[in-house]
Amino acid sequence: MSATEYLFLVPVMVVAQLFPAKRLWIMGIGGGGLFLLKKLNQLQVFQTFWFAFDAAIIIGLIYLLYRVSLSFSRLPKIVKSNPQVALHLLLWLAIIVIFYLPDDFRQNPAWVFTANLNVCLIFFSFLVWRLGFMLYSGKRGSIKKTNFLEHLTYCLPYLGSSQVPFGKGLEYLNSKMADGRLDLAKAQMAGLKLLVLAFIWDQSLDVLDWLFFSHDPNLPPLFRLYHITELIAISATTMPHLAVVWSSLVIDMVYETTQLAIYGHMIVGCLRLFGFHVFRNTYKPLLAKSLIDFWNRYYFYFKELLVDFFFFPIYLSFFRSHPKLRIFAATMASACFGNFYYHFLQHFDRLMISGEPLNFAKFSSYLFYTAVLGLAIFLSILKEQNQRGKEHAATSSTWTTVRKIAGVWLFFTILRIWDHGNSSFMTDTTFFFAIFGIRL
Repeated sequence: MSATEYLFLVPVMVVAQLFPAKRLWIMGIGGGGLFLLKKLNQLQVFQTFWFAFDAAIIIGLIYLLYRVSLSFSRLPKIVKSNPQVALHLLLWLAIIVIFYLPDDFRQNPAWVFTANLNVCLIFFSFLVWRLGFMLYSGKRGSIKKTNFLEHLTYCLPYLGSSQVPFGKGLEYLNSKMADGRLDLAKAQMAGLKLLVLAFIWDQSLDVLDWLFFSHDPNLPPLFRLYHITELIAISATTMPHLAVVWSSLVIDMVYETTQLAIYGHMIVGCLRLFGFHVFRNTYKPLLAKSLIDFWNRYYFYFKELLVDFFFFPIYLSFFRSHPKLRIFAATMASACFGNFYYHFLQHFDRLMISGEPLNFAKFSSYLFYTAVLGLAIFLSILKEQNQRGKEHAATSSTWTTVRKIAGVWLFFTILRIWDHGNSSFMTDTTFFFAIFGIRL
């Protein structure tokens, strides 16, 4: 979302400032309306009738799940035991519909109804994790203390319009809501700090572009490096010098991490301006001394999604008498399976929007990425557990700290080879061996 788009939130923020006790209602109505306007326009829904039709279906779906969550105790036992599984099965039943629609329904004006049905399916896919948080609040009974309009705050988020719910669900937002004028002022000051930091990081990316990545013929970079997608594509024909390759991999990881930090700072900064003491999405991951520490710092709300929907359900249900196996199963369920499933599900947005076919080469590459990531995080957890209770020096040496940080950088720099825009397992693996001087 561009900085200009955030300006549309200013009137909503002003009203929320005047009526802080009703900020959730105001964000739900004002932010939700802006979100629908932006999202439906992106999906090229311009006709008034179909805009109203799609908006009504989307809000109706959220309200239906709200009523289901309110009546959670009366649901069938199998649904109460596995509410998230039931929700995702419903989504997949809806996705199957897309394969029975006419092939040209996206372009053919005669298929306007099916095209708008497709739009509603896209929104269902977008909402599934948010509706999952709603079902959790129904399971815990906390939803009975809430109002439907409050749930629109995170279900129709103008802030953070991705499938990852920034601010998680309503329970989390309520727990982080500023209480009183002084507390509100503190949250807003913290929000301004993050927005300023986002601006500074944005300027730093311009510097990196100028130093390494510029494609402007009138302003060539001082030292030519490549983003990872471009680097792997180039290496398929002519392998750059290994110094250029390794420098590109490291600097591009810094570049991508900074991009994510800017994205998260803008969203979290605005949430804090509304009066929520929510955690940062990205907090100094490049200073992490272990893999699990990096994972916790890098993309907090995505990590929380995986923990809430995959880690804890497995950890609390299986292998209670085998602690290490219990951690292994829960970690692989979240960092590997859940991570892969989330991105696999994302692909259906592109399928439903543009008809882009399934890319199994990319999925195989990302499956390898998530499997290695899950195993590495499991080993990192075990290592940290083994270090607990042991005596450590009051302060680590500078060399030890630098070595640990460098090890984390090296691991994620290499692992990113299998996670980029044009991933293909064989191409990525061939490149991996090539950077060590091994030609396949």
